[in-house]
Amino acid sequence: MKLLSYTMIISIIITAFSATPVFSQETDSEKDGERALTVGIGFPESTQGFQGYIGVGVGVSPEYEGADNFDLRALPLVEIGKPGAFFIRGASINPNDGIASAGLTLFHVSYANNDNSAHFLLGPLLKVNIGRDENDSDILDGLGDIDPSVGLGGFMELKVGSCFASMTVSSQDAGNDNDGLLITFDAGNVFSVSENLTITPVLSASWADDDYMKGFFGITSIQAARSGLSPYNSEAGFKDVGIQLRTSYGLSAHLSLESQVGYWRLLNDAADSPIVKDDGSDNQFRALVGLTYRF
Repeated sequence: MKLLSYTMIISIIITAFSATPVFSQETDSEKDGERALTVGIGFPESTQGFQGYIGVGVGVSPEYEGADNFDLRALPLVEIGKPGAFFIRGASINPNDGIASAGLTLFHVSYANNDNSAHFLLGPLLKVNIGRDENDSDILDGLGDIDPSVGLGGFMELKVGSCFASMTVSSQDAGNDNDGLLITFDAGNVFSVSENLTITPVLSASWADDDYMKGFFGITSIQAARSGLSPYNSEAGFKDVGIQLRTSYGLSAHLSLESQVGYWRLLNDAADSPIVKDDGSDNQFRALVGLTYRF
């Protein structure tokens, strides 16, 4: 039921992301038009057409962030958009991505010639966060729920050929009527191994503010009395680092087999929380496999 609600939220905003570029200026070009540098508000006029995929996958992930027990879950695999202009994405194994996200390019710097291209993109971001229920694990009993939320923020993305790097900033409900702030960093490269197979290694990291860390890893005196855990005050800092490997294998013109596997290491106050250090693990493994239809 929650998954259906999140999908509906993201669907509603699709029409808001169909805008055309507002301004684009060519700042350097050759006479034959083979090379051009553009800076503009809105997305590059040369972006590709509407494309994407939809599908379903089965994922294995910790019961909660920091747990050492695992759950098996069905997840939506979705990526719809116009490259360089806007995107709508479904679930991934990255614990910092949320259940879905959507972004719109409002500023770009782009360079292209016959052999290479580079794009810097900047714009607003919406992220649907799943939250956390205390019944996700016996260890969380007494800590209360963290409600699902739609977080507002922004993204920056740099693409140079097959390499990419990105940063996102977004808010998230962190319990006790507080909104936490989460900043994520990703960098990777898309390797085309064959006509049907692509492999993408990705390095990740995240930083969280006080509210986020206290909500997901801290334990107040009231929560300690209810749960039997020791009180714990967690503060802002880098929350985790991770590495993941994504593969996509084309089974036909439209069907693809997708897989993701990754490892994250909780850091600093997140790793020292009683729900991690005493009853969980700072080593976090996640994996997903699914089938998608591309259009």
